[in-house]
Amino acid sequence: MKWKFLFFSMFIRSHVAEPLKQTNLLLIMFDDLRPELSIYGRQHMVTPNFERLAKRSIVFDYAFSQVAVCNPSRDSLLTGLRPDTTGTYNFQQSYWGHLILPTQLSRSGYNTAGVGKILHWDGANKDIWNYYQYDNDWYGYQGREEGFMNSSAMPDKIHPEEWFRDHDFSRKAVQTLENLTKEPKYFMLGVGFKLPHLALHVPHKYYEIYKNKDRMNAWKLSKRELRFPPTTSEISWRCCAGNLDFMREEGALRFNRSVWLGDINVAFTNEMRDELMMGYCAGVSFVDKQVGKLLDVMDRHNLWQNTTVVLTADHGMHNGEKGIWEKWTLFDESLRVPLLISHPQSPFQGQRYHEPVELIDVYATLNELLAAPSDPKKIYKDVKKLPLQGKSLAPVVLGSQLWQQAFPAKIKHYHIPLSRNKSSVATPAVSASGELMPVMDQNFAISQVTRCAQKSKIPKDSPTPPQNQQAGNKRIPRPHWLIWTDCDMGKKDDPLEVSLLGYSLRTPDYKYIAYFHFNRTTWTLRLDQPPYQQELYDHKNETLADFTHREVVNLAMRPTYSNTLQGLRKKLIDFIRTNIVFKKRL
Repeated sequence: MKWKFLFFSMFIRSHVAEPLKQTNLLLIMFDDLRPELSIYGRQHMVTPNFERLAKRSIVFDYAFSQVAVCNPSRDSLLTGLRPDTTGTYNFQQSYWGHLILPTQLSRSGYNTAGVGKILHWDGANKDIWNYYQYDNDWYGYQGREEGFMNSSAMPDKIHPEEWFRDHDFSRKAVQTLENLTKEPKYFMLGVGFKLPHLALHVPHKYYEIYKNKDRMNAWKLSKRELRFPPTTSEISWRCCAGNLDFMREEGALRFNRSVWLGDINVAFTNEMRDELMMGYCAGVSFVDKQVGKLLDVMDRHNLWQNTTVVLTADHGMHNGEKGIWEKWTLFDESLRVPLLISHPQSPFQGQRYHEPVELIDVYATLNELLAAPSDPKKIYKDVKKLPLQGKSLAPVVLGSQLWQQAFPAKIKHYHIPLSRNKSSVATPAVSASGELMPVMDQNFAISQVTRCAQKSKIPKDSPTPPQNQQAGNKRIPRPHWLIWTDCDMGKKDDPLEVSLLGYSLRTPDYKYIAYFHFNRTTWTLRLDQPPYQQELYDHKNETLADFTHREVVNLAMRPTYSNTLQGLRKKLIDFIRTNIVFKKRL
């Protein structure tokens, strides 16, 4: 009996998770980076250091930003609050008045340092970055770049790599990380890279990678995918990052050929898209090299044992898909971002999570993963404490056993999958010990955008999506000028304007979009009225390779999708009424 008892005791001990340990945080942020990476099925991409980090991380296949604009997206991520609560939808407002993650960690005893662009409006605020802050005139550099660009995408044979701002950021970040490892305190280091944000100004050798015809053929789109969907309302169109100026002599000479992108009726060509993709992909490969320098420091000091790493971006970017070169939309190209989370105690390193998640989830996730001390009197000494509005993904990262052991009083908001989801093309991840990766109960993501237009500029005879649908694939010409723009949410409602808030609800199978009337004076959303416009896109059985090939047919007016449309609309409205708190302005 003694040996049986000993075996039983050893069995129990082997299944009791090690207590959750406090960790440092390395947060790596990118600007305008959609999942255009080899780890997301983009076989044309050369990104070995993203692959290197993915082997130590949970890779979230479908992560979505709250708004496809840098300022409100970063505010939402760093406050854990939705744009409706912060009041930040564009550039007129910011996070001020709300607690942000680096401030919380600074007030909890962490050394906090920021290099590059983490917040949209950043600076040497000791309450945020108490150890070090460096952005080296990010916006000034961007403006100077735009001043000497010979073309929309410009490979540079003259300047060495060391001249480019992202090289400067990686150099400073490596130096800062080395210094932080010598300090007795836990630390947070945020590193924000510029590329692939415009201007697409890149060292020439990275551009050369993508001159390969096989790589270029891998990203080709059909004519239908290069135009704005004729069944979709022009409210969802967004113009544009600028004219497309073609390269001459691979960027060495000033352009002499240009295309105006301000007409919704004009489709992109693959030649136009190739120009943008070569510059964009070259920028991604260049910053991949900078990521590798940070990972080298992690290896050198074995920081993987006591550091949580999060890599993500503020939003994505259209590179000609749907005839758009811009962000500011509710399409996947604009909203989807990479999200990798590495934690020393995760049993799922190198595994993938396939359900939709949101950037707003990152704050709540890190609150649990870091296991940092928390004194509300210190943390909330000058700000109102608001409940975080994202869900913690810590159960996905840590596994159910360790999460429940670390947070026994918290309510479970996940479940353990019993079998393969019939609507999913992926099977549940399993740890080396046989533990199934938990699945969050909320399996959808909410994103949003504002749209305003002068009533006098909306043509009364402008064809509507139903008319376009009846025309089949034949495009009915629409107005050649931009009607709908983002709203100034700091101004009162204008009776001469139509003011809308657009929301997207992205599930594994569908994307539903609805534009609701919004009163900017009272900050009220008219959910009691039918949406001004609706869209529905099919994502069933989607694979990572389908990115940029979906959302080209709006199914909202098709009778066979009526029940699906109504169900998703109810789900969205119920979520807004239950979970969203609007911040009044004026």
